[in-house]
Amino acid sequence: MTIALSAAVILLGVLTLLLLGSQVEMYRTIEQLREFGGLVDRPVPLDLPKDRTPSTAGLPAELDTTARAVVLLLSDRCGTCRAIAASLDGAVNEDLYLVVEPGTEVEGASELALTYRLDSARTVIDKGGDISSGVGIKVTPAAIVIENGRMTRASTVPSTRQLTDILSTVRVHRSSGRAGMQPVVGQPVDSEPASTAGAA
Repeated sequence: MTIALSAAVILLGVLTLLLLGSQVEMYRTIEQLREFGGLVDRPVPLDLPKDRTPSTAGLPAELDTTARAVVLLLSDRCGTCRAIAASLDGAVNEDLYLVVEPGTEVEGASELALTYRLDSARTVIDKGGDISSGVGIKVTPAAIVIENGRMTRASTVPSTRQLTDILSTVRVHRSSGRAGMQPVVGQPVDSEPASTAGAA
C-alpha cells in the first residue's frame, strides 16, 4: 500500500514538473511570437524637426518657456489612444499637454476629448493636422518631450505604462533640477541610458 502511495506521489511530482516545463516553454514561444509580430510594448524613437520651438510647430506658446513637459499626440481613430485617454480619467497634470486630431468633430471638439472629459485648458484640437505636420509626426499615440523650451525627443507610446514612464522621467528631472541628462524615452528612471544614439 505504501509503495503504491509513494509511486503515486512520485508520478504526480513528475507530472507537475512536466506541466511547469511546458508552461515555461509556452511563455517563451508567446514572447517570440510577440517580438516577431511587433507586439512588444516598446516605444520607437521618432524624428523631430531641428531647431524648432514648440510654438513654431503649432503647439501652445507657453511651451517655449517651460522647463520640462510632455506633449501627447492622440487621434479619435486610434484604439490605443482611447485606452490612454481613458486611463487619464479626465485629469491632465501640469507636465502633460494633449494634442487630439479629431475624426469627426463634435461641437468644435473631438469625440475622444468629449468622451474621456479631457481638460480643455490642456488639450488642443488639431483640426487640420497642422500640428502633427509641424512636428513631423504622423503616428499616434506619440509623445514629445519638451526641455527648456525645445522639443528634444519623441517616441511612440504603445501603452499607458509607457506614458507613465515618460511622465515619471520628466517629473524626476524637474524635481531634482538635473540638466543635460536625456534618458531614452521609455527607459526606467533609475538607470543611466546605455547609449544616446537612438534618442532624438
